[in-house]
Amino acid sequence: MTTHPVPSPSDPRHLLAMKRALVNQVRREQRGAWFPLLVFAVVRVAAAPVVRYGQGDPDARDLPPAMWYWPVALLLAYAAIGWFYLRRSDRRGLGTRVGPYLALGIALVVLITVYVSLTALYPEFPTGLRGPSPVVLFFDTVVSPAGTIGLALLLLARIERSWPLLAIACAYLAVMLGSGGQPGPSPWGFLPSLLLGGGVLLFGAVGLALLQRVQGRSAG
Repeated sequence: MTTHPVPSPSDPRHLLAMKRALVNQVRREQRGAWFPLLVFAVVRVAAAPVVRYGQGDPDARDLPPAMWYWPVALLLAYAAIGWFYLRRSDRRGLGTRVGPYLALGIALVVLITVYVSLTALYPEFPTGLRGPSPVVLFFDTVVSPAGTIGLALLLLARIERSWPLLAIACAYLAVMLGSGGQPGPSPWGFLPSLLLGGGVLLFGAVGLALLQRVQGRSAG
Protein backbone atom coordinates (compact mmCIF):
# COMPACT_ATOMS: atom_id res chain seq x y z
CA MET A 1 0.00 0.00 0.00
CA THR A 2 1.42 3.36 -1.03
CA THR A 3 0.52 6.69 0.38
CA HIS A 4 0.70 10.07 -1.31
CA PRO A 5 1.10 13.32 0.55
CA VAL A 6 -2.10 15.32 0.64
CA PRO A 7 -1.46 19.02 0.04
CA SER A 8 -2.37 21.23 2.91
CA PRO A 9 -5.35 23.53 2.30
CA SER A 10 -3.08 26.42 3.21
CA ASP A 11 -0.37 25.38 0.73
CA PRO A 12 0.16 28.39 -1.63
CA ARG A 13 0.58 26.13 -4.66
CA HIS A 14 -2.61 24.27 -3.82
CA LEU A 15 -4.51 27.52 -3.36
CA LEU A 16 -3.14 28.88 -6.64
CA ALA A 17 -4.18 25.72 -8.49
CA MET A 18 -7.66 25.91 -7.00
CA LYS A 19 -7.93 29.56 -8.01
CA ARG A 20 -6.89 28.82 -11.58
CA ALA A 21 -9.33 25.93 -11.82
CA LEU A 22 -12.14 28.13 -10.51
CA VAL A 23 -11.28 30.97 -12.91
CA ASN A 24 -11.22 28.56 -15.87
CA GLN A 25 -14.57 27.08 -14.83
CA VAL A 26 -16.15 30.54 -14.51
CA ARG A 27 -14.83 31.55 -17.93
CA ARG A 28 -16.25 28.39 -19.49
CA GLU A 29 -19.64 29.07 -17.93
CA GLN A 30 -19.60 32.69 -19.10
CA ARG A 31 -18.89 31.86 -22.73
CA GLY A 32 -21.84 31.80 -25.06
CA ALA A 33 -20.52 33.22 -28.32
CA TRP A 34 -22.11 30.40 -30.30
CA PHE A 35 -25.43 32.25 -30.09
CA PRO A 36 -24.20 35.58 -31.59
CA LEU A 37 -22.51 33.61 -34.37
CA LEU A 38 -25.74 31.72 -35.08
CA VAL A 39 -27.81 34.93 -35.09
CA PHE A 40 -25.43 36.72 -37.44
CA ALA A 41 -25.27 33.69 -39.75
CA VAL A 42 -29.05 33.90 -40.12
CA VAL A 43 -28.87 37.67 -40.70
CA ARG A 44 -26.16 37.21 -43.32
CA VAL A 45 -27.94 34.49 -45.28
CA ALA A 46 -31.36 36.16 -45.00
CA ALA A 47 -29.91 39.21 -46.76
CA ALA A 48 -29.79 37.31 -50.09
CA PRO A 49 -33.33 38.06 -51.37
CA VAL A 50 -33.18 41.60 -49.98
CA VAL A 51 -29.93 42.36 -51.79
CA ARG A 52 -31.18 40.71 -54.99
CA TYR A 53 -34.55 42.43 -55.24
CA GLY A 54 -34.14 45.54 -53.10
CA GLN A 55 -31.60 47.62 -55.01
CA GLY A 56 -34.14 50.13 -56.27
CA ASP A 57 -33.41 52.60 -59.07
CA PRO A 58 -29.63 53.04 -59.42
CA ASP A 59 -30.11 56.50 -60.98
CA ALA A 60 -32.29 57.82 -58.17
CA ARG A 61 -30.75 59.59 -55.20
CA ASP A 62 -32.62 57.70 -52.52
CA LEU A 63 -31.94 54.85 -50.15
CA PRO A 64 -32.83 51.48 -51.69
CA PRO A 65 -34.80 48.97 -49.59
CA ALA A 66 -31.74 46.73 -49.33
CA MET A 67 -29.90 49.44 -47.41
CA TRP A 68 -32.57 49.51 -44.72
CA TYR A 69 -32.22 45.78 -44.11
CA TRP A 70 -28.84 45.88 -42.42
CA PRO A 71 -29.45 48.46 -39.68
CA VAL A 72 -32.82 46.94 -38.77
CA ALA A 73 -31.58 43.35 -38.87
CA LEU A 74 -28.38 44.10 -36.95
CA LEU A 75 -30.14 46.09 -34.23
CA LEU A 76 -32.64 43.25 -33.78
CA ALA A 77 -29.73 40.81 -33.69
CA TYR A 78 -27.97 42.74 -30.93
CA ALA A 79 -31.24 42.94 -28.99
CA ALA A 80 -31.59 39.14 -29.23
CA ILE A 81 -27.97 38.67 -28.14
CA GLY A 82 -28.45 40.95 -25.14
CA TRP A 83 -31.59 39.00 -24.15
CA PHE A 84 -29.69 35.71 -24.48
CA TYR A 85 -26.83 36.78 -22.23
CA LEU A 86 -29.14 38.33 -19.62
CA ARG A 87 -31.34 35.21 -19.49
CA ARG A 88 -28.26 33.01 -19.30
CA SER A 89 -26.82 35.14 -16.51
CA ASP A 90 -30.03 34.90 -14.47
CA ARG A 91 -30.18 31.13 -14.94
CA ARG A 92 -26.55 30.41 -14.05
CA GLY A 93 -25.83 33.25 -11.67
CA LEU A 94 -22.75 34.24 -13.68
CA GLY A 95 -22.74 37.41 -15.72
CA THR A 96 -20.66 38.18 -18.80
CA ARG A 97 -19.26 41.62 -19.56
CA VAL A 98 -21.24 41.68 -22.77
CA GLY A 99 -22.24 45.33 -22.35
CA PRO A 100 -19.14 46.74 -24.14
CA TYR A 101 -19.69 44.31 -27.01
CA LEU A 102 -23.31 45.35 -27.46
CA ALA A 103 -22.38 49.04 -27.17
CA LEU A 104 -19.65 48.71 -29.80
CA GLY A 105 -21.87 46.72 -32.14
CA ILE A 106 -24.74 49.20 -31.97
CA ALA A 107 -22.37 52.16 -32.33
CA LEU A 108 -20.81 50.59 -35.43
CA VAL A 109 -24.25 49.94 -36.92
CA VAL A 110 -25.25 53.58 -36.43
CA LEU A 111 -21.97 55.05 -37.71
CA ILE A 112 -21.70 52.80 -40.74
CA THR A 113 -25.36 53.27 -41.61
CA VAL A 114 -24.82 57.03 -41.62
CA TYR A 115 -21.71 56.67 -43.77
CA VAL A 116 -23.34 54.28 -46.28
CA SER A 117 -26.42 56.51 -46.46
CA LEU A 118 -24.31 59.57 -47.21
CA THR A 119 -22.35 57.76 -49.93
CA ALA A 120 -25.62 56.56 -51.49
CA LEU A 121 -27.28 59.97 -51.44
CA TYR A 122 -24.13 61.91 -52.30
CA PRO A 123 -21.74 59.75 -54.40
CA GLU A 124 -19.07 62.45 -54.25
CA PHE A 125 -18.86 62.11 -50.42
CA PRO A 126 -16.19 61.87 -49.19
CA THR A 127 -14.05 62.78 -52.18
CA GLY A 128 -10.83 61.86 -50.41
CA LEU A 129 -11.86 58.25 -49.85
CA ARG A 130 -13.33 57.38 -53.22
CA GLY A 131 -11.49 55.75 -56.06
CA PRO A 132 -10.04 52.32 -56.92
CA SER A 133 -7.35 51.61 -54.36
CA PRO A 134 -6.60 48.84 -51.83
CA VAL A 135 -7.33 51.24 -48.96
CA VAL A 136 -10.77 52.06 -50.35
CA LEU A 137 -11.47 48.37 -50.99
CA PHE A 138 -10.55 47.54 -47.39
CA PHE A 139 -12.64 50.41 -46.03
CA ASP A 140 -15.71 49.66 -48.14
CA THR A 141 -15.54 45.90 -47.47
CA VAL A 142 -14.69 45.59 -43.79
CA VAL A 143 -16.17 48.85 -42.54
CA SER A 144 -19.61 47.99 -43.90
CA PRO A 145 -22.82 46.78 -42.24
CA ALA A 146 -21.84 43.16 -42.88
CA GLY A 147 -18.17 43.73 -42.09
CA THR A 148 -18.86 45.27 -38.70
CA ILE A 149 -20.03 41.84 -37.53
CA GLY A 150 -16.44 40.65 -37.61
CA LEU A 151 -15.09 43.81 -35.98
CA ALA A 152 -17.47 43.45 -33.04
CA LEU A 153 -16.70 39.72 -32.74
CA LEU A 154 -13.05 40.62 -32.17
CA LEU A 155 -14.09 42.50 -29.03
CA LEU A 156 -16.31 39.61 -27.90
CA ALA A 157 -13.35 37.25 -28.32
CA ARG A 158 -11.35 39.51 -26.02
CA ILE A 159 -14.17 39.69 -23.47
CA GLU A 160 -14.64 35.92 -23.38
CA ARG A 161 -10.90 35.28 -23.78
CA SER A 162 -11.69 32.75 -26.47
CA TRP A 163 -9.01 31.85 -29.00
CA PRO A 164 -11.45 29.82 -31.13
CA LEU A 165 -13.78 32.81 -31.40
CA LEU A 166 -10.83 35.02 -32.36
CA ALA A 167 -9.95 32.58 -35.14
CA ILE A 168 -13.56 32.57 -36.38
CA ALA A 169 -13.72 36.38 -36.39
CA CYS A 170 -10.45 36.61 -38.33
CA ALA A 171 -11.66 33.98 -40.81
CA TYR A 172 -14.89 35.92 -41.35
CA LEU A 173 -13.01 39.17 -41.94
CA ALA A 174 -10.66 37.37 -44.34
CA VAL A 175 -13.67 36.08 -46.29
CA MET A 176 -15.09 39.61 -46.38
CA LEU A 177 -11.83 40.95 -47.79
CA GLY A 178 -11.48 38.11 -50.25
CA SER A 179 -14.98 38.72 -51.62
CA GLY A 180 -14.62 42.50 -51.70
CA GLY A 181 -14.25 42.64 -55.47
CA GLN A 182 -16.96 43.18 -58.02
CA PRO A 183 -19.66 40.46 -58.18
CA GLY A 184 -20.20 38.40 -61.27
CA PRO A 185 -22.44 39.46 -64.16
CA SER A 186 -25.32 37.32 -62.88
CA PRO A 187 -27.94 39.06 -60.71
CA TRP A 188 -27.04 36.46 -58.09
CA GLY A 189 -23.30 37.04 -58.47
CA PHE A 190 -23.08 38.23 -54.87
CA LEU A 191 -24.53 34.97 -53.52
CA PRO A 192 -21.33 32.86 -53.21
CA SER A 193 -19.56 35.43 -51.05
CA LEU A 194 -22.67 35.98 -48.96
CA LEU A 195 -23.16 32.27 -48.35
CA LEU A 196 -19.45 31.81 -47.64
CA GLY A 197 -19.51 34.50 -44.96
CA GLY A 198 -22.69 33.09 -43.47
CA GLY A 199 -21.21 29.59 -43.61
CA VAL A 200 -18.14 30.68 -41.62
CA LEU A 201 -20.41 32.09 -38.91
CA LEU A 202 -22.72 29.06 -38.92
CA PHE A 203 -19.96 26.45 -38.70
CA GLY A 204 -18.25 28.59 -36.09
CA ALA A 205 -21.42 28.61 -34.01
CA VAL A 206 -21.77 24.82 -34.25
CA GLY A 207 -18.09 24.32 -33.44
CA LEU A 208 -18.17 26.58 -30.38
CA ALA A 209 -21.37 24.94 -29.09
CA LEU A 210 -19.83 21.47 -29.41
CA LEU A 211 -16.58 22.64 -27.82
CA GLN A 212 -18.44 24.15 -24.89
CA ARG A 213 -20.41 20.93 -24.36
CA VAL A 214 -17.26 18.80 -24.46
CA GLN A 215 -15.49 21.10 -22.01
CA GLY A 216 -18.52 21.05 -19.70
CA ARG A 217 -18.57 17.25 -19.67
CA SER A 218 -14.84 16.99 -19.04
CA ALA A 219 -15.07 19.52 -16.22
CA GLY A 220 -17.97 17.64 -14.66
